[in-house]
Amino acid sequence: MTNYHWLTSEEALEAMAEACAGTEGSSISAKDLMRLRKRFSMEQAQQIASQFKLRRRAITRFPRAAEMLFTEQSLKQTTDAAIAQFKTELIREYASDVQHVTDLCCGMGGDLQALANHFSVTGVDLDPEVCAIAQHNASLNSQSTVETIVEDATRLQLKTDWVHIDPDRRHDGRRHTDVNAIQPGIETLQRLIDQVGNTLQGVSIKLAPASVIPKLWHTKCRLFWIQSRKECRQQLAVFAAKNTKWNHRTALAIDKHGVCKWEYTASNAELLDSGEVPLKGSADRFLYEPKPAILAGQLAPSWAAIHHLQYIHSGVAYFTSEFSREIAGGTCYEILEELPFDLKQIKRHLKKHDIGRLEIKKRGIDLTPEQLRKNLKPKGRNGATLIIAGNPRSRNPATAYIANCLTQFT
Repeated sequence: MTNYHWLTSEEALEAMAEACAGTEGSSISAKDLMRLRKRFSMEQAQQIASQFKLRRRAITRFPRAAEMLFTEQSLKQTTDAAIAQFKTELIREYASDVQHVTDLCCGMGGDLQALANHFSVTGVDLDPEVCAIAQHNASLNSQSTVETIVEDATRLQLKTDWVHIDPDRRHDGRRHTDVNAIQPGIETLQRLIDQVGNTLQGVSIKLAPASVIPKLWHTKCRLFWIQSRKECRQQLAVFAAKNTKWNHRTALAIDKHGVCKWEYTASNAELLDSGEVPLKGSADRFLYEPKPAILAGQLAPSWAAIHHLQYIHSGVAYFTSEFSREIAGGTCYEILEELPFDLKQIKRHLKKHDIGRLEIKKRGIDLTPEQLRKNLKPKGRNGATLIIAGNPRSRNPATAYIANCLTQFT
């Protein structure tokens, strides 16, 4: 048997379960590895040890990580269980009578696993190893029919209700955000989109958060920027025969169960740019920071305008108001002190106020939060947030704000 088929065998799965149950930490112990080498070949023992490490790394992303199989590359690229659950619920919302979903470029089955809990599914991938792994992962606790096919997604004749596709953005070793550089290419994606309302009830396309889709697509789809674990993880373009919000974009955050915690939606036709939002030029008492999904979806100006916020600095996505409010999609800070961006002055302020627990945020300067922390060396019993706002296109110096976080939607 090939290695990946052996990994999905009862013998290998039982050995992995035993190793995971008897070992703590991020890697398998040398003693347990020696035991494995007595039972299996060196290569098989190393495969079990590798799966142990990958399962440990996947715990925060998959509730059933201890039973799943991974490859190094597929774990980096796969959809988290929570996001996959959210996307599955979207399909049910847009097309309640969908029975079968095909997941093209399924990888190790992150999306396929969630889809299989509600639909009969077919996973398609060119890589036979990840197809075998996807079959195993999607079959865990699934009562639906799970099929995987090793095939080129551009050649497959589809008999399905809905297609989810995750085009490869790293097929040449580089990460692409241009939809013209992904595989399968834009011709295949357009062919799928053209089938919506005819042979397909819908298509959902997973994209990088920074991807820019063709203008023609906007009038046929709704775009979602999905935030999880405090970062915007992916963009999703949903084309559905019964879509009631074509030409709209939505930024949202989900919890670990895939449940939406907050969302903000705007029509593409009504999007504002930064020049259409008032510029205060200074900070009032409260500072607002939009969440990553708001920023990724280029919704910050529209979001700020609807909440009557003003820019503090031109083009820098920090906003201000005289009033504190809990706003979905943003964090509110009370400004305690405004300082010029001078590390010595900031350091003296931190020492004077005994600030050691320091959250650092910045825009428009080259230094990273890690570099700033290393230079400032905060020590003390109190906590605060340091927010640095600069604009590399402006002659005005950056400004530092010492602030207290009031309310936020995570």
